[in-house]
Amino acid sequence: MHSSTNYIDFIHNYLGLWESPSRCGLKIIEKADQTIVIATELYDNNPGTSVTDCNAQLATELCLEKNIDPKKLVFIEHTPDRGSKLAFYDETFFIVHFDWDGTKFGNPQWEEKTKAEIDFLIN
Repeated sequence: MHSSTNYIDFIHNYLGLWESPSRCGLKIIEKADQTIVIATELYDNNPGTSVTDCNAQLATELCLEKNIDPKKLVFIEHTPDRGSKLAFYDETFFIVHFDWDGTKFGNPQWEEKTKAEIDFLIN
C-alpha cells in the first residue's frame, strides 16, 4: 500500500426509500486526487433499499458525513457473486457517474467495469 492511499472498510447503515433501515458494505480509498467509494450490496444482511436504488442519496450522504470532496468522488457499486449458475447473479462492478448540483448528487449513469479494471483503479 502506498503512503498516499488510505483504506477504510465497514458496514454502513443508511435510511433508504421511505426511511427504511438499510445497510451496505463500504470500502473508502483515499488517494491524493480522488476518493474511491465501493458500496457493496449485502443481500442477506440488508433489510431495506438496495445500493442501486439509493446510490445518489448514499453518495451525497457519504460526502457530507466523511468530508469527501464531491468533485473527487469515484462511486462504485459492487454486487458480489451469488453462487448461482445464472449469469444474472455473477459479480459486477459499476462506476456510477452523477450530476452534482452543489448540494446533492442526481441523475446516476452506470459504467460497467471488470474486476481487473477496479483493482487497477484502487491500486
